Amino acid sequence: MKKQGSLLWTILTVITALLLVVCIVAIPVTNAFATAINVALDAKTQEVIHDPDAKIYFWSNYENEEDLVAFEKQVCHDIEAEGAALLVNRDNTLPLPQGTKFTPFSQSSFNLLYGGTGSGQVSSEDAISLKAAMDGAFGEDSVNPEQWKFYAGAGYKRVNADTTGGNQGQYRINEVPWSEYSDALKGTWSQYGDVALVTLARSGGEGADLPSGLPELEPYMTDGDYLQLCKEEVDMLENLQQLKEQGVFKKIVVLLNSSNALQLDFVDDYDIDAVLWIGDVGMTGITAVADILAGNVNPSGRIVDTFLKDNHSSPAMQNFGAYPYTNGADYDVASAQNNTDPGIGKCNRDYVVYQEGIYVGYRYYETRYEDYVLGQGNAGDYSYDSDVAFPFGYGLSYTDFEYSNFSVQDQGDTFQVDVDVKNTGAVDGKHTVQIYFQSPYTQYDIDNQVEKSAVELCGFDKKEIAAGQTEHFTITVEKEDLTSYDHMNAKTYILEDGDYYFTVGKDAHDAVNNILAAKGADSSRMTGTGNAELTCKWNNPTFDKTTYAVSSITGNPITNLFEDADLNKYDGVEGQTITYLTRNDWTGTFPSTVSLKITEQMWKDGLSHNEADRAAMAETAKSRYWADASLPQMGVSGTLNASMFAETDADDPSWDQLISQIPYSEMTNLIYNGFHLTQPVPSISLPGTNDENGPQGFTKSLMGGSSAMAYTSEDVMAATFNLELIEHMGKCIGEDFLHATDDSGTVFSGIYGPGANIHRTPYCGRNFEYYSEDGWLSGRVAAVEVAAIQDRGVYVFTKHFALNDQEEGRYGISTWSNEQAIRELYLEGFEGSVTRGGGMGVMSSFNRLGVTWSGAHHGLMTGILRDEWGMKGAAITDCSVMAAYMDYRLGVLAGQDLWDGYSMGMETLNGLDNDPAVASAVQTAVKHIAYSITHSHAMNVGNATVRTITPWWQMAIYAVTGVMALLTAGSVFMLIRSKKKAKNS
Repeated sequence: MKKQGSLLWTILTVITALLLVVCIVAIPVTNAFATAINVALDAKTQEVIHDPDAKIYFWSNYENEEDLVAFEKQVCHDIEAEGAALLVNRDNTLPLPQGTKFTPFSQSSFNLLYGGTGSGQVSSEDAISLKAAMDGAFGEDSVNPEQWKFYAGAGYKRVNADTTGGNQGQYRINEVPWSEYSDALKGTWSQYGDVALVTLARSGGEGADLPSGLPELEPYMTDGDYLQLCKEEVDMLENLQQLKEQGVFKKIVVLLNSSNALQLDFVDDYDIDAVLWIGDVGMTGITAVADILAGNVNPSGRIVDTFLKDNHSSPAMQNFGAYPYTNGADYDVASAQNNTDPGIGKCNRDYVVYQEGIYVGYRYYETRYEDYVLGQGNAGDYSYDSDVAFPFGYGLSYTDFEYSNFSVQDQGDTFQVDVDVKNTGAVDGKHTVQIYFQSPYTQYDIDNQVEKSAVELCGFDKKEIAAGQTEHFTITVEKEDLTSYDHMNAKTYILEDGDYYFTVGKDAHDAVNNILAAKGADSSRMTGTGNAELTCKWNNPTFDKTTYAVSSITGNPITNLFEDADLNKYDGVEGQTITYLTRNDWTGTFPSTVSLKITEQMWKDGLSHNEADRAAMAETAKSRYWADASLPQMGVSGTLNASMFAETDADDPSWDQLISQIPYSEMTNLIYNGFHLTQPVPSISLPGTNDENGPQGFTKSLMGGSSAMAYTSEDVMAATFNLELIEHMGKCIGEDFLHATDDSGTVFSGIYGPGANIHRTPYCGRNFEYYSEDGWLSGRVAAVEVAAIQDRGVYVFTKHFALNDQEEGRYGISTWSNEQAIRELYLEGFEGSVTRGGGMGVMSSFNRLGVTWSGAHHGLMTGILRDEWGMKGAAITDCSVMAAYMDYRLGVLAGQDLWDGYSMGMETLNGLDNDPAVASAVQTAVKHIAYSITHSHAMNVGNATVRTITPWWQMAIYAVTGVMALLTAGSVFMLIRSKKKAKNS
C-alpha cells in the first residue's frame, strides 16, 4: 500500500509539473500574441473613465441608429443606381414593363456577389437577394420559383482562394452544367419566359490574384483563365440562344456581377439583348439593379476601366505576377503569400517590372489607337476594335444627350470649361460630362523619355436633365493637372510649350475621336466618329519647368525620389536595364517578360534577411537622414495631457513638450502593437482605440450602426461620378464608427481604407477595394470619401501605399517602375486622399519599391507624404505579424509610424533609447500617432483616466499557473513524505 502511495504521488507530481511547464511556456508565448488574442476575444485591456466636463468634438447627426441604418440602405441603393453601367441595350430591350416574368440563370443568381473576400469581406447574411429585389420591382412571383429552388440546392457555388494560405489554384467558377437541368424544370421556363436573366459573377479577394492562365485549372475554366467564360457558361448561353429562337424566351439579359472585368468577347454573340455591369452590389444595391431593369431608375453609371475583348492584350499583362529572381537559391531567399507561410521572415524571392510605364488602361489603348490613325509611332497594323469592347467612361442611358457651345477659358492657374447638354429623349436622366485633355508629344519628350497619353481625364460633373431640357455645365480644370513628370532631365513636373487640346467626350474613345477630327485625321482609319466642334485648343507659349517644381501644399521642392526603383537608374542592379514602352515605337518596345537576378548591392541595400545587413541598413538611414539628430528628452515629468491637443495644429511646438513626457518603453509599445488598435499611453492620458477594416464600409459585419453597413465595391462608387453621393457614404461610414464603442469604453476611431491603388490589370484579387484604372479619378473620389469620414471624427488610413497592384508575391515583392509612372499613375489616388481630402494617414504596403520595403522607403514615407503632401497624422503598416523584413528600425527612420501587428521577437527598437537618431524617429512616429488620435472622436472622453487592465485570459493563465505551481509543490511534498514513511517502515 505504501509503495502504491508513492507511485500515486510520483504520477501526480509528473502530471502537475508538466502542466506547470506548459503554463510557464504559455505565458511568454501568449504575451507575444497578446494584441491579436485581445482583438480576437474582444478582451478588455483598458478602462476609460470619461471626464465629466469633456468637450464633445464630434456629435452624431442621428438621434437613433434606426434612422442611420435607413439612410445608409438608401445611400447604398443610390450608389448602385448611379454606378451600374448599361453596356448593351439592343432594340431598347430595357427598361422592362411591370409584370415581366424572369427565369434566372447561373448559380450566381442565387449566390450573388456582394463584395470581395479578405480584410474587406462583408457578410451577406442580411443582404437582399436577386429574387427579393426583382419581386419588389416587378411584383410578386416575377421570378421562377422552381429555378430559384433548384439553384438553392444544386450544390454548385463559386470558390475563392483562401485569405490565409490561399493560392490561385483554389479558384473555381463552378457553373451548373446544362445537363443538370431536368425536363420538369425546363417545363417551367416558358411560364417565366419573358426574360432569361443571366448573372455572370467573378469574386476576388485578398491573398491571391485571379488565375489568368493556369494550366492546372484548364479542366475548370477556359485556358485556366477565371475571367473568360467557362465551358458551362458557354453551353448555357448557346442553349438560351436556341430557346429564344424556339420562342421559350423572348429576351436574354446579362448582369455582370464583378469588380474584375470579365473578358467581353461574347457580348455580340448568343443573341444577347442587354448587358448591365453592376460590380459588387453591397447590402442593398441589388434593389437598384432591379429598379434599373424596371425603368424606375434611368442608368447613368460610366465604367471606370477599359473593358476588353482580350484581357491579355494590355502591355501590363506581359509582366503581371510574381517572378523569382533567377539566382535566388544562391541567397537562400523565400517568399510568403500570407503571414503564416514559412518564408514570412524573408520575403525576398520575387519581383515584378512595370515595363509598360504610364500606358495602363485607356492610356495604352487610346494612345496607340491615335498613333495608328495618324500613322506615327510605329503603331503597326493596330486594331482597336479587336482589343476594346467598351472604352473607359462608357455607359448608356434610356435617353440621349447632345452637346453644344463647348468653350475653354484660361484663368491663370485653372481653366474654365463650359458646355451645354440637352436631353433629346423622352425621359429624364442623369448625365456625366467628362472633360479630357491632350498635351503635345514633342521631340523633347522623345529625347528625355517623357511619355504622353493621347487623352487624360481632367474634370467631370453630373446633373439631372429633364426630358427635352438643356443644362449648362461649368467645370474647373487645374492647370497643374496638365503637367508631366520629367524624370530624366528637369527631374520635376513640367508644362511644355505647344498646343493642348480639350474636349468633352461621352467616354475616352469619343474624346480621342473628337481630337482626331480637329486634327483632320483620316476618318477611314478611325473606329467611330469625332466632332471637332467639341474641342478647344490652348497654346502654351513657353516651356515651364519651375512653376510646378515646388509643392503647392508645403512649398518644398519636388524632384526625383524613386531612382532606386527604376532598373535604368539604380546602380545596384549592375546593368540589368530594360526598355520601357514608348509611343515613339509601339511595336519595337512592347513589353515582354523581364528576367532579373540579385546582385550583392541589391542584397545589402534591402533584400537581405540577415540581421547584420539590416542593422547596416539602419546605420545608413541614420547617417543619410538623421545625421544632425540629438538625444531627445523622454519620460519628463509634466502636466500636459492628450485632451489639450484636440484642436492643436501639427506644427505647434507644444507637441514636443507633450511627447517628451512619454517614456521610451511606452512609445515602443505604441509603435510595436497596433493590430487593429492603438495602445493606451498613460503618461499623457491618451486612450487606446480600436481600428477596423473598411473598403466597403465599417466591415466588421454587415448591418448599420454599431455593426456597420456594407456598401458597393469601390469601382461602383467611382462609376457614379457623383461626389455628393460619395460624401453621403463617407459620412455614414464615419457615423458607424462614431456609434461603435466596446464595453470598456474604447471607441472605434480609425479605418483601414479606402483603397487607392489602381486596376493595373483586371486580375488583381483586390480590385474591388480600388476605384479605377485611372489614378486621377481615384484621387478625386478618395478625397471626398476621406474628408467625409474624417468629418465624423474617424482618422483614415488610405491603403495600400504604394504600388500594391497585385496580390501574388505581395509580401516583400520587388516592384520596379520609373518615376513618371509612379507619380502620374500609382500615387495620384493617395495624393488626392491627403492633399484634397485632408487625409491624416495611409497604410503602407507589403511590397518593396526596388529592393526597399515601402515602409522603409524614405522618399515615399517622408519625401512624398510629409515634404510634398504635408500629411500630418500616422502611417500604419499592412499586417506585419511575423514579417521581420518590415523592420521597426528601418521603418521609423524612413517615416513609418505604427505597425499593424505585434512585436513578438521583432523588437528591433529595444535598447536603442540612447541612440539619438532612433529615439528622435520614435518620438516623431509617436507624435504622428497622437495627432491622429487627438483629432478624432476618441477625444470626446476629454481628460479621461486611462487604466491599463490585464485581460481576462491572461489572468486565467496566471491563475492556472499558480494553481499548477501549488499542486506541483503539494505533490512533491506528499511524494517526499510518502517515501520517508516507506523508508521508516
